[in-house]
Formats: sequence, C-alpha cells, structure tokens
Amino acid sequence: MKKKITGFVILIHVFLLCAFSWAWDDVSRAFIEERLVEKGLERAFVQNMLYDSRISLRPDIAIQNLFYSSPQGSEKKPSVMNINPKYIEDGRLFIKDNHEFLSSLESRYGTSPQIITAILIVESRLGSYPMPFNVVTAYVNLALLLNPDYFKRVQGLYADRYPLLNDEVIINRAHRRARWALDELYHLVRIARELDVDPLNIMGSFAGAMGPAQFIPSTFHSYGVDGDGDGIASPFNMKDAKASMAHYLKSSGWSETASDEKKRRAVFYYNRSEVYVNTIMMLYEELGKEGTVCQDVFPEITVEFSSQK
Repeated sequence: MKKKITGFVILIHVFLLCAFSWAWDDVSRAFIEERLVEKGLERAFVQNMLYDSRISLRPDIAIQNLFYSSPQGSEKKPSVMNINPKYIEDGRLFIKDNHEFLSSLESRYGTSPQIITAILIVESRLGSYPMPFNVVTAYVNLALLLNPDYFKRVQGLYADRYPLLNDEVIINRAHRRARWALDELYHLVRIARELDVDPLNIMGSFAGAMGPAQFIPSTFHSYGVDGDGDGIASPFNMKDAKASMAHYLKSSGWSETASDEKKRRAVFYYNRSEVYVNTIMMLYEELGKEGTVCQDVFPEITVEFSSQK
C-alpha cells in the first residue's frame, strides 16, 4: 500500500511540473521577454535565449531563494555557520601556495590573504564547490514571480508546505527578488558578451551567483577587475575573482588597520547576514594563527555553501 501511495504522489508531482511546463510555453516567456526588451536587450536575442531548451521552469528555485538563501548557524553555535576544520588547514595551505599573488593584492587593496581566503572558504570551498544551476534559469524563475499567474501557481504547488507564501511579507519579498533577478539577468547578458561566451552555458548557485567568489552579475560588472593581466575580467578566473574580491572589500571600507566594526561592515556588504559576517571574521582570525584548529569553534561538519547576497 505504501508503494502505491508513493507512486501516486510521484505521479501528482510529475503532473504539476508538466502543468508548469505548459505555462512556461504559453505565457511566461512572453512576460520575461517584454521586460528584458524594456531594459534594452534586442528582442531577437531575448527570444532565442528564452526559447532555448537549456532553460527550464523550476518553481523549486524560487522556493529556495525565498526560504533558504540566508546563511544558517550551527546547532551548537547559532551565530556562526558549520565549518569542517579541514577547511582551515586547506585555507592555510591555499595562502602558502598563493602567497605572492595574495600579497600583491594586499599591497594594492589593503586586503590580507586571510580575509580573501576566509571568504573563498565559505563561498566555494576555495573554488572546489560544484556549480549545479544554470544561472539564466535561476534568474528567469525568480523574475517570473512578478507574474501574478505564475506566483499563484507557485502558491498552489507549495503553500501547504510553506504557508508563509500567502503572507504579505513574503509576497513583497518575492516581488523585490523578482525585480532584482531581472536586473541581474540583464547584467549577466552583458558580462557574457564581454567574455564572448553563451550566457546559457554559465553555471552557478541557485541564487545566480557565479565563480569561486560567488559574485552576482551586477556587482562583478561594477567591481570586477583583471587579476592575471590577460586584459579580461572574468568571475570564473580564480585570480580575477580574488582581485575583484579585494577591490570590492576595499570599496566597502575594508582595511587591515580598520576597527573591527568597520571590517565587519565591509564583510556585511558582501553578504548581508550577521551569521555570515560572524563566520568570515572567525575564519579570518583563525587563518592568522598557527597551530591546531579549535574543534569547539569549528565543529566537524561540512561547510554549508553560501551564495553572495
């Protein structure tokens, strides 16, 4: 009996996803198309992008962004994220292996190897974390929350599990995230053109952050710099990512001689979460020490991936 019920639930879920696919073909592409054209993208380009088979309707991405985008503290220490102690040792080795380049960034931007490495640990496990989401798909699905019909369908599909979907606060947040996603999709296309790559081949987080430093497109477009001297600033190039992080932190007020409050504020601009700031600052301090990592401070649990913003 249990197997029959499970099978029935799966069939219902497949049916609902098919219904979403039908809606995507029928109205949703036109909704996104008009708004991207209003922002200045060519209609033919937008149509070709939106009708590409690599884009899919993913209401689960909208749910992840609405309810799971903020870094979470550990059960033992709610004010900081879970960090596996091995990443501290990996971070120290990373600093040693990249000492010359990281030191050059410190000379130019005033950002120590420790702060750059601390952020890289949390954002992408020093560049080793897989990027499983098609970034265009992520932004399109977020942007669709501006479509009242689409949002009602998301509520119908998920409201039983997430009753706050009917709450005015979440509804307003969904609209803000949708407007933000449209802007980010526009900047993503601009970055893709500058890099001469297909935007539909770009992979990142469920929130649309890209590369080892997990920049969102608009931030990288404003603060991205060429770190390896090839004349191109790419969020996917590790040296470019590190240099861009240093540039962004300096622009946000970071200085190694600044007060703790000013340093925390600069990190807060990178990800507006107190848990995130607490975690980065703890890693920053730990990476500056020698010796064994304190297990009480960093419990042996895998780092929870966090996307910028």
